Order: sequence, then structure tokens, then C-alpha cells
Amino acid sequence: MMDDRSWIDRRVDDSGFVIDEFKEGVQFFVRFAFSRPRAKLEIKCPCSKCKCRKWGNPEVVSVHLCKHGFMNNYYTWYVHGETSSNTVRNFEGESSNMEFVRNEVDALYHEMVVDAMGA
Repeated sequence: MMDDRSWIDRRVDDSGFVIDEFKEGVQFFVRFAFSRPRAKLEIKCPCSKCKCRKWGNPEVVSVHLCKHGFMNNYYTWYVHGETSSNTVRNFEGESSNMEFVRNEVDALYHEMVVDAMGA
């Protein structure tokens, strides 16, 4: 179901309510993003407002995505560890050694900042 990312562009219906397919896609994205080895309590929020510049827990990211939608053209979730469309299929059953380097560096940097702040 989630191989086709066209649901990303169909967030609300004509009445302005978030479509069930979009909600399911958001749940799938959040499970995928938080299944990655470097994901801990927060990930970069890919909503159209945060644009992967801010971090959020699963609830915050889900709410932001339902409220604002995904940032433009974010069909391959490269900031969240996806290197190809096939990677998403791997997260639920097969182990994948593919890891996006920038995600690793960002996660390490975030961890360093949090440690420095004493949080």
C-alpha cells in the first residue's frame, strides 16, 4: 500500500477534513522513521512548516503532518534513512544495512547539542 506515495499530495477532502488514507500514511511514515537505528525520542519533522529543521516526537510529528502536510516533493524519505523506494519495504521484516550518512551526522549532532544543554 505505501509503495505508492501519491497519498502525500491528498491530505484533506473537499470539506477540509484529513483523509483516512493520509492518516494511515502518516502512521506508516512515523513507524518507519522511528524504526531507524539512529532514531531515539525525536526525528526531524518533515511537515511543510518545519521542513526537517525542527525535531519532534512521534505525536508532534504526526500532528504537524496532518495539520501542515509534508514538505514539497518529499516522496523519498532520505532525511529519515531511506535511500531508495525499496528501503521502506525492508523496515517491517528484513534488516537493511543501508543508512543515509546525513541522517547519521544530524542525529549525532543533535545528540551532542542535547548532551551539552544537559537535557
